[in-house]
Amino acid sequence: MFIFLIFSFIFAGQTEGEEEPPKSLVIVGARLIDGTGSPPVEDAVIVIKDGKFTDVGVKGKVTIPESAEVMDVNGKTVIPGLIDGHIHISSFAPSEYDTSLNNDSIHSYRAAYRLNQMLMIGITTVRDVGSPSNVSIMAKKAFDEGLLKGSRPIVAGQAISCTGGHGSTNAWIADGVGEWRKGVRYQLQAGADLIKLMPSYSKEEIWAAIGEIHAHERFATVHSGMFKEQHDFIRWAIEAGVDCIEHAYALPDDVIQMMADKHVYCCPTVSVLLLIAENYSKKFPKNPPRKKHLESVEIFRKLREAGVKMGVGTDAVRDNTLEYPDFYFDEIEWFADNGYTPMQVIVAATKINAEISDAADILGTIEKDKLADLLVVDGDPLKDIKILRNNIEVIIQGGKVIKP
Repeated sequence: MFIFLIFSFIFAGQTEGEEEPPKSLVIVGARLIDGTGSPPVEDAVIVIKDGKFTDVGVKGKVTIPESAEVMDVNGKTVIPGLIDGHIHISSFAPSEYDTSLNNDSIHSYRAAYRLNQMLMIGITTVRDVGSPSNVSIMAKKAFDEGLLKGSRPIVAGQAISCTGGHGSTNAWIADGVGEWRKGVRYQLQAGADLIKLMPSYSKEEIWAAIGEIHAHERFATVHSGMFKEQHDFIRWAIEAGVDCIEHAYALPDDVIQMMADKHVYCCPTVSVLLLIAENYSKKFPKNPPRKKHLESVEIFRKLREAGVKMGVGTDAVRDNTLEYPDFYFDEIEWFADNGYTPMQVIVAATKINAEISDAADILGTIEKDKLADLLVVDGDPLKDIKILRNNIEVIIQGGKVIKP
């Protein structure tokens, strides 16, 4: 049981009605895993004020401010808030409700529900890589204005695709170099944090789009090619300087090496690819699942061995969203079962995900001046990463205690 020690104080000369300055929250006694990959720090002290970490270190080297609220977490582990590196917050499974009512209003309610659902299991930030219309951008605005309690949205707005391209139902449609540039400009003007590009596209179109994104000093991510015949889509994107590739499929060996050489990230989303293959086999037992879903396991291994940095993302859409919210931990545990150490998994789910969200300057690690997102875990996830599924006891987001 946590012990909360409140130190009262009196301001000399304070008059009635005068507001007290915000108190600091100090966490003591923690086994700290700060998300950088550094070894754990025992008996750590973490100071939080105004929503940020203001000091982090070993007991005796960190000053506890007067009047601070102190949370003693002796015997517990503190890690950064988790980040889902690939999600579509407004996507929902068919249910007893009328799913034919797909409009911005119902998408917004779904997004708010999903963000709250994810926060309550310890996902303090999500990277939404494509939602209809301006739903995700407005969800971000609502979060910033304090209108909803949920994971912090970092958003790509609408993905950009061509007529008949992947995801074109909900994407911004662009045909021709000029329209791809316009699509990038429109999403950024609307409030997107990063830009997601989808096949199919020509070499000239992808070069123009990525060039436009980088001209605005923003992060460019591209959906992987759908089939082996489309490998050139990813080659062109990497040659153009793309920052990240979504999904571990349709990536031949030479492309994987290109990604490693050019320091291109990947968000592999293997759990959902395997789930799609499993569900397809149940629905159509006479038909083999698509090879691209099954080969994701081998491609993940090759990406890891090549040294490609990978983030943890879910990407459940439609019927697969029934697996939320704990589906995130399926991917966490999949990483651990396929070559990642528990420390590497935590770094992938925090620091790397902050990097692919283009937010590494403010998120992803427990360091001074970053947003104060953290989790208090009962036990040591370095001994068993699976305890993250059920043992998160305190959730703090932006310095606020969400789950005490």
